[in-house]
Amino acid sequence: MNTIIKPIHSDKDYKDILMERKAKMSLVEKDFGFRNVGLEFLLKRYNVKLSDFIKDTYSKKETKNKTVQISKLINKPKDAPKYFTVLDFANDLAHWFNKKRVNGDQVIAPSYFIGNLAKIQIVGAIYTNSQIGMFLKKEVKTARVHPRYADCVGIISKIPCYNGQIQLFRQRNEVYTGADGRWGVCQDKKSKIVWHGFIEPNSNGKYDVVDKSFATGKTISVLASNIDLKWSSRTELAYYPTYWEY
Repeated sequence: MNTIIKPIHSDKDYKDILMERKAKMSLVEKDFGFRNVGLEFLLKRYNVKLSDFIKDTYSKKETKNKTVQISKLINKPKDAPKYFTVLDFANDLAHWFNKKRVNGDQVIAPSYFIGNLAKIQIVGAIYTNSQIGMFLKKEVKTARVHPRYADCVGIISKIPCYNGQIQLFRQRNEVYTGADGRWGVCQDKKSKIVWHGFIEPNSNGKYDVVDKSFATGKTISVLASNIDLKWSSRTELAYYPTYWEY
């Protein structure tokens, strides 16, 4: 049977469709518990077994008991009776608060109440000349991020078009080829200037740092030409923080 798609003739129709879709959509998972698929991915990624984890983590006396306990946790039927746990409380809170969201507030995940956000340092600012001014120790601030970025530091933009945006990168003490041909941060070995821009490798082993258009990808200007880099790192994440993250 062919699906009939109703054409949208006005902004009002479009908004009505979006509102209807949001009303039917669950913003977070109904059942917040152990993410077995994540465990399976990591076991395969590092070519290890769950028994290896048990052996390395617990004593010989605990091995048998922990094996049974873990098996019950990851293989538990959805309808199995259970006590009211911290995870259950977090799940209920998330669903309740998400119904109260206004003015584009971010979706609250159950993990928000579990304390899984990592704290990182905001170590400098990007200015309109694409140079980064590193903060003094007393000026360094902190922000909360997803744990996958716990080994990063942040720089905050002072550029009008994206003022207040935080960009995360991993601190490195060498030139990182994974930043080649990417937006990132790097330091000129000679001038000690820390640049933010598109890092382009040259055939002679040196680098250009350029400003590119986000819309077209075309080069707007060359910020630094044919320089030796002391270190480089690519931008891992760019976002506008809210009071949730501080």
